[in-house]
Amino acid sequence: PMLAGLGLVIALIALAIRYIQKSDKVQTVTETKTKGGPGAGGKKLDNKVTLNPQADAAYLANCLRPDSTPLEILYAIATTPDTVAVTSKHLAMAADLREKKLAHLKEKEKEASHKSMDDLLGDDGWGDDDDDDQEAKAAKKAREEKEKEAKRLAKATGKDVTDFDKVKLEGVDEGVLGQNWVMNNLEEMGVWPPPKLDSAAVIKDKKFSVDGKIVGPLDHPGIRRNLIMTMGRLNARKLNTHPELVAAGPAQKIDPTYFQATMEYRQRVGQMLEATLRMACTLRSYRLATSILDAIVMFKIGLMSVDDEEQNKWFSDMMAKQYGASGSPRLVIQEKFLGVPTPEPPKGDAKKDKSDAEKKEAEKNRIAREIMQARQVTTADERMALEMQITRQHAESFTKEKLAACQKQGIPPQIALQAYREAWFILVRAKKVEEDGGQDAKWDGALGDASTVSQNHIDLMKEKKDPLYAMLEPATVKAFAAEFQDVQKNVENKIIIGWPFVISNVAQKTGKVKIHLPPPLEAGRYEFGVTIKSQEFLGVGEEFSLVVDVAKGAEKEKKEEAVEGKQEEESEESKKDK
Repeated sequence: PMLAGLGLVIALIALAIRYIQKSDKVQTVTETKTKGGPGAGGKKLDNKVTLNPQADAAYLANCLRPDSTPLEILYAIATTPDTVAVTSKHLAMAADLREKKLAHLKEKEKEASHKSMDDLLGDDGWGDDDDDDQEAKAAKKAREEKEKEAKRLAKATGKDVTDFDKVKLEGVDEGVLGQNWVMNNLEEMGVWPPPKLDSAAVIKDKKFSVDGKIVGPLDHPGIRRNLIMTMGRLNARKLNTHPELVAAGPAQKIDPTYFQATMEYRQRVGQMLEATLRMACTLRSYRLATSILDAIVMFKIGLMSVDDEEQNKWFSDMMAKQYGASGSPRLVIQEKFLGVPTPEPPKGDAKKDKSDAEKKEAEKNRIAREIMQARQVTTADERMALEMQITRQHAESFTKEKLAACQKQGIPPQIALQAYREAWFILVRAKKVEEDGGQDAKWDGALGDASTVSQNHIDLMKEKKDPLYAMLEPATVKAFAAEFQDVQKNVENKIIIGWPFVISNVAQKTGKVKIHLPPPLEAGRYEFGVTIKSQEFLGVGEEFSLVVDVAKGAEKEKKEEAVEGKQEEESEESKKDK
């Protein structure tokens, strides 16, 4: 089975790396927070990296555009200053290890040559006098003890030269697979150099500095490796099942300086994709947010595109094969409500054995909630709520599979179940509609705050001195401001809210989501579109819309009447003055 094959390869690679990492020398290479040992030339390599998250975020934000594709987003992350700095340090440490190993092999070859010469001399009887010399014997024994002690001390301080025999490096040890093997296979697949890299709006005009030279992305060693790791991840299904890689795992012919770095890189990219999604929601860009969510799925599963029919069929068949026909991941939206927020039921409502007083109270609360749901939203309300009762149709199948896997591997179930994470993301947009259902072409998208009337969202960010806006370059501001320049674009492109829905209990079957939204400032009929996208699974999203009638609020009416009255008084005073 496909999953079993992938799992076997990953397990073998992990075992090989874990075995090699017993060496302190290799830990110096694969960990970015340990102290570098002395190089072959006697110099110490500083493996610390100075990061600047603020500058990194600013770079990334200005690489993004409303129409950025998932690949362009991943290319942008591969070229951020901090990501490049970390990878460049890994490369420097790998080069240092390579230099040390080559020096070690040379010394080993030299020792073997000397030993061979000593054996030849011994055969001719040249050492017979030493055998009878007690002082020579004592000196020889002292040297041997000293060498043993030196080895013990070296091992205790992480300087055991015998560890170099365990470290397998591509290009040094025969048959070892690493970065070049991955790149060559990507080239055979037709995905190296990375597709559309030259035309990618995010980095096509950017240049990078390395060793005092200004170069393009593929000529920068750190960026080149990041892009190889990115494309390797997107094509992991083919690479992980490649016969050469499958054979290299148990043979311990995996270069840890590359494959360990890929694991760290995956974690970093995952975190940066989440940060980028928050940026898109702050910018209220629906197009960018959906592209980022697609990029998250592509990078997690290992896909070049979420729209590929063959890939979608593969994923669907794999899920059905592993979890059964009813185990395919899907959220079933059973109850949907948009209106005045309903009060939360008291915690005791779920209790089975209730007293008569508790039953009466529960019924009273139920009636109160129904009344609130029946009450019309008004422009004077502080907020309204989108409420959904969600059922995970795959909860039971996933739980059974997880428990079976734990039993097979001898892992305590509670440990595996606690580590479970399943993320979905909810995007909400809105438009005002006429009585016939057509779109009201005059509504400017104002919700909640009177200051939003007739204002572009990017202008509002500037006015409120939003920290993200402060990072944006003029070209970036212009690109995102264009998203909301007219009513049609505002309706299609503007997110009212982006909301994560995270499951941390694999057995959880149902749950309630309650999202507070700002009410419209104008009375009328509104349609709120809801898009739910998975951050884990392919082709399992949900879309629906809810219509709500909003009445003019009493408080607002009073305020408007007061304003009108004041204007009339001012007008009368004006006439008197004349």
